[in-house]
Amino acid sequence: MVNRAVAAVVNYEGKILLGKKRKDSPKVLAGEWHIPGETVEGNESDEEALLRGVLEEANLKIKVGRYLGSGISPTSQREVRWYECFSETEEIDPGSDLEDIKWVSRSEILNSCGPEEIERWPPEILEYFK
Repeated sequence: MVNRAVAAVVNYEGKILLGKKRKDSPKVLAGEWHIPGETVEGNESDEEALLRGVLEEANLKIKVGRYLGSGISPTSQREVRWYECFSETEEIDPGSDLEDIKWVSRSEILNSCGPEEIERWPPEILEYFK
């Protein structure tokens, strides 16, 4: 059984993709803005899970770039691997368990995500947004 997840730091012209989980979602961060992530399923590679997850959550095709770092989710105890990703378009549409989605300037990420989201980030991700 795979016990890891991936997070996609999706870049487009200096902006980063954020999703807002539905308030009625049973998942962690319900009603909060967050960096999109996905559980790796079956024999998927990290790249396959990133491509599938961002397509499901934002109706967006991405290119997966470099690995940024990893940490352990405090709620699920699964490893979360973070990747820098890129979009060729600004057009997005919320899907999956999201009620909203938006692009935020990279400099505003730390003010746009709640403290519960940010405390889950490994040090490399905090550094990436400083």
